[in-house]
Amino acid sequence: MSRAPRYQVIYDDLVSQIRSGTLAPAARLPSETDLARQYGVSRMTVRQALDLLDSDRFVVRRQGSGTFVSGHGERGRRLNRLRSFADEIAGTGGAPSSRLIHCAATPMPSDVAEALGGMDDDTANRLTRVRLIDGSPAALQDAWIPYSVAPSLCREPLLDDSLYRTLTERFGVELRYADQSMTATLLTAERADPLGTEPGTPALEVRRTTYGSRGEIVEFTTSWTLPGFPFLLRIDAE
Repeated sequence: MSRAPRYQVIYDDLVSQIRSGTLAPAARLPSETDLARQYGVSRMTVRQALDLLDSDRFVVRRQGSGTFVSGHGERGRRLNRLRSFADEIAGTGGAPSSRLIHCAATPMPSDVAEALGGMDDDTANRLTRVRLIDGSPAALQDAWIPYSVAPSLCREPLLDDSLYRTLTERFGVELRYADQSMTATLLTAERADPLGTEPGTPALEVRRTTYGSRGEIVEFTTSWTLPGFPFLLRIDAE
């Protein structure tokens, strides 16, 4: 069973305080030294957590003044690295939730079998959900997970409604990287209906193949995201 690194634990705790209002916008965070003492870790570990908070725009660092809680940013999905839907929208001012459409062991169609390196009619866990932000449908996600990776995936609820956390903590999967492609598309009636919109509505189609620590494929997901919930990406200069 995998355990989250200490900087991630600190990050999660501070995010929880920010979201609950315990740490209000413009509030100053304790110093690195005080946070290190509070969490019983080194300053380097605290700095890793603060770097992550800064990357996700939960905080603003002001040289000589300290670290402050930022205001809410643009609504959307932050695409800085491989992470869950909830983490993608972290810091953008939205509250994530999901509506489950389908979860069962299902024979794979040919395109999914090819993506997962299997054969037609092999069985995989199929998890289809509508992802919501502030109660509004934002994206339709159709995920396929090899049965051997997570045999009981659809027999128990996801941990915190997160596929990635469930794979990591329940099944011991170590996520390493993902290959992802994005293209514009128009929604079919089948995909528009669960999103509460009309067929022909523009959407961003994203295909993601996720790999584990041994280079094995652990997930193949196609999602369709509505224009009102763009992907947000920070690009650093070299």
